[in-house]
Amino acid sequence: NGETGDGVVEDDLNEPTMGEKLEKLNLVDGGIDMSHEKQEPSPLAQPRADSVNVLLKQALHADDRALLLDCLYTQDEKVIANSMSLLNPSDVLKLLQFLISIVESRGAVLACALPWLRRLLLQHASGIMSQEASLVALNSLYQLIESRVMTFRPALQLSVSLDVLYAGVIDEKEEEDAPVKPVIYEDHDSEEEESEDAIMDINHDSPEEETSDIVFEEDSDADEMSD
Repeated sequence: NGETGDGVVEDDLNEPTMGEKLEKLNLVDGGIDMSHEKQEPSPLAQPRADSVNVLLKQALHADDRALLLDCLYTQDEKVIANSMSLLNPSDVLKLLQFLISIVESRGAVLACALPWLRRLLLQHASGIMSQEASLVALNSLYQLIESRVMTFRPALQLSVSLDVLYAGVIDEKEEEDAPVKPVIYEDHDSEEEESEDAIMDINHDSPEEETSDIVFEEDSDADEMSD
């Protein structure tokens, strides 16, 4: 605002209004808040390879089965490969025995253990073959896989039989749920039956009467001719 020599305050037309000042202030405050706001990590973020490797080593050294299971839930191939590459021979044997015990126990965690077991055998095949204890573990693993394969075909046949049985049960259930059509039985009166029988008797007798009439007419004609 400008002030004249007489002390009169004159309005500056180029000065922003109070609303514009407040709007600008809010934008600045919002910008400051946004700049200081911390971004929360995404819950779907992939685990880091170094963190899984540290947890895996801690679990193996402490024989912590629960922590080992937490590591197995990581299914990223790169993370698994990096964790395997940093294991020493003693840790390799411990992890192999742990994974074989998971395969023997079955359960839902078996699907999580298989990628780890496969990567362990691929990356540490030479070290595993050089240790006698590892050969014993591999022999038990081979026998376990062989028994699972032998039971696969009977299990598949059983599954097919169950599917057929289940389909039959569903069909029977649909037939039971289908609406039943009512059966209407008509009971005729005795008088109606007698009238129908009389009509049938008349129909059977009519050809004989016609035949007798014809014979009678022929006899009368013959008598007239003889006269």
